[in-house]
Amino acid sequence: MDLEKFKEILLQEKAKILEILSSEKEIDTKTKDEWSEPKDPEDLANLTMSDDLRKKIYDSEFQKLKEIEEALERISTGKYGVCEKCGGPIEEERLELIPWTRYCSSCSKSFGRGR
Repeated sequence: MDLEKFKEILLQEKAKILEILSSEKEIDTKTKDEWSEPKDPEDLANLTMSDDLRKKIYDSEFQKLKEIEEALERISTGKYGVCEKCGGPIEEERLELIPWTRYCSSCSKSFGRGR
């Protein structure tokens, strides 16, 4: 397995997420300014819905960032590509799809989730 390839993929994904999180903070600042101005009920409903969606996206991206950082740590400690549940190898095809995954396909299915 080419660990440098996966490290580069993870670093690129990390950079993308950091950019998204940074832009979300800028949007959040602008939204706070919008909240301070009086709005009609429809505008307030749209702002609330938009704010809720942004928070969900931010939380999801932040969680993915955490998982990427953990994967980079596993590369540095020699544990990358080893399933945390069964100790077996994680399929390279799976790592190519989800390079931050901690579980092989069969263990992931036993959890009922794709990570």
